[in-house]
Amino acid sequence: MNLKDVDVQLGTAIRQLRHRQGRTLVEVAEATGLSHPFLSQVERGRARPSMRSLFLIAEALGTTQQALLASVSPAPEAAEPPLLGEGTRLLLHQEGVDVTEFSEIGTEYEEFFTHARPEFLYVVTGHLELETREPGDTTSTFTTLAPRDSATYPGNTQHRFRRLTPEPCTILMIHSDHHP
Repeated sequence: MNLKDVDVQLGTAIRQLRHRQGRTLVEVAEATGLSHPFLSQVERGRARPSMRSLFLIAEALGTTQQALLASVSPAPEAAEPPLLGEGTRLLLHQEGVDVTEFSEIGTEYEEFFTHARPEFLYVVTGHLELETREPGDTTSTFTTLAPRDSATYPGNTQHRFRRLTPEPCTILMIHSDHHP
């Protein structure tokens, strides 16, 4: 499956969910802080949302990034899940658990993410710095992770990460409905 097909399938899934909820593009744009024209381009498969934009869209539509990414199904003969842009692959989407691979991690922090479900982060390659904040706290905890290291944090924890070294960094992010 090529990236254009992925973009079209993802956009179609977003549009269908928005229509099922009876919402307009303008309403979703206001809820996400993204522009109406950009969302229109995403829904038509003419623009690829960043993981940050997909997170905002999913939140506005009451779902998860993984649920939206799962709508992009590879052909049955595909040897591996499709690359979804920004070095992201949804490896598993089943009842109660999602496994996502990230392989293009920047050296600068982006905005915090917050998800309702607990997360488990596993570093496959490279070195990563993880910043977390407990709900309602303004103090951050910084954790340095090397290959084969992992970290877990409960749902609603603000978190973000960055690559520490020039070498590529690949991580697996597991979201689970089961609380540790």
